[in-house]
Amino acid sequence: MAELEFAGVKASGSKLLLIVPLIGAVVSAGWGGFTLYDEFLDLRKTVTKYKPPNLTQINLDLALLKEHQNTVETHMDFVGKELDLFSEEIGYQKESLEDQIKYVKEVKVDVRQDMRHLETIVGDVETKLQNQKQGLIDIVDKASARFEDRRDQLYKDTDTKIKNVEERFSLKLQRALDNPLAN
Repeated sequence: MAELEFAGVKASGSKLLLIVPLIGAVVSAGWGGFTLYDEFLDLRKTVTKYKPPNLTQINLDLALLKEHQNTVETHMDFVGKELDLFSEEIGYQKESLEDQIKYVKEVKVDVRQDMRHLETIVGDVETKLQNQKQGLIDIVDKASARFEDRRDQLYKDTDTKIKNVEERFSLKLQRALDNPLAN
């Protein structure tokens, strides 16, 4: 059997089988520690060179976007209040026409169609606003002028449509009052 003597210590075959892997493990652990320390030094260099990005423009853009959102919400509240007032007025007129209920039912069908049409228009406007919301960050400077023009057009269109509905409703009401026995 083979024996090895080193520094006055004799080691036989079975002891050598234990010592060789132990030495390999110690050398591997040393190499792994060196590699980890080298990675740590590289990471330290990278961290010390890091400079955080400048976010002031993004914060300014977000503040401006919030201001535009508040303006849109204010205008939507105003439109909602006008729709509520319009609904109340229809309610008052309905109470005064209880004697002509059959004719009012026919008119009610027309009013419902007009309301559905208005709801469709409002739904389309809301959909357009949601779709445009994504692009507002990039075009904040240009959006202000376009928003004012679009809002004025919507008010004109809405006022025109409300006047048309009121004129049709008044005409039908007048016909009913002039000839209550027609239907």
